[in-house]
Amino acid sequence: MLADLHIPLWAGFVFLVVVCYFVGAIPFSLIVGKLIYHKDLRTMGSGNLGTTNALRCFGPVAGALVLILDGLKGAAAVYLARWLFPQMATPAFFESLSKLIRLAYSTQGYPRLTAHWALVTASVATIVGHAFSPYIKFKGGKAMAATGGIVIAMFPKLLPILVPVFLILVFVTHYVSVASLTIAVLLPLTMWLFYPSLPFIIFSVAASLFVIWLHRSNIARLRAGTENKLEFGRNKAPVDENGD
Repeated sequence: MLADLHIPLWAGFVFLVVVCYFVGAIPFSLIVGKLIYHKDLRTMGSGNLGTTNALRCFGPVAGALVLILDGLKGAAAVYLARWLFPQMATPAFFESLSKLIRLAYSTQGYPRLTAHWALVTASVATIVGHAFSPYIKFKGGKAMAATGGIVIAMFPKLLPILVPVFLILVFVTHYVSVASLTIAVLLPLTMWLFYPSLPFIIFSVAASLFVIWLHRSNIARLRAGTENKLEFGRNKAPVDENGD
């Protein structure tokens, strides 16, 4: 908590932005490709540094590893924000919480909106870092896995809706990009229903628009009928980008 560390509020937000941006910018798909497969994912398939290209080029193990590592970046940002900016709680409520959930609350914590803005700040910095990594000339992935980690850690009530929709669309259409874009559209709607906090709604709209913008090339190919499908059971690298 900032007060315990004698850190001003503004410095805490700056610290969140810097740490989450540079952690979010770690290109795990590139690292996995070079360390395990001794290949540069940027020169393979779509050239996109994301889960889908890793899956296509290296197989399901690599795809799952990249998905988990990128997702952990988002989850780590959420837990860092909760530790630095715990939400104020009454002593009785705080005592009723499990040890893990207590991380997000404190009897000497911050007002609800301040804590929520801290979560949003950390999340945005992570997503931007993932998409524009300074380690690889400000290029990166399409932020779906990192955003997924944020949703899992911060908005678990959305999972029973978003996860089945994503999986069904991938299996039915074979287009990861269609599933990703659909989730981007659903995020603000489900956020408004289950987490009607102004910072969270603003974050969901901004994240949705950003993910859609990152998928603009996929949208163009979908309209032209040239988007690549994800063929299950195959390990063939695509010619164009698809999904994350």
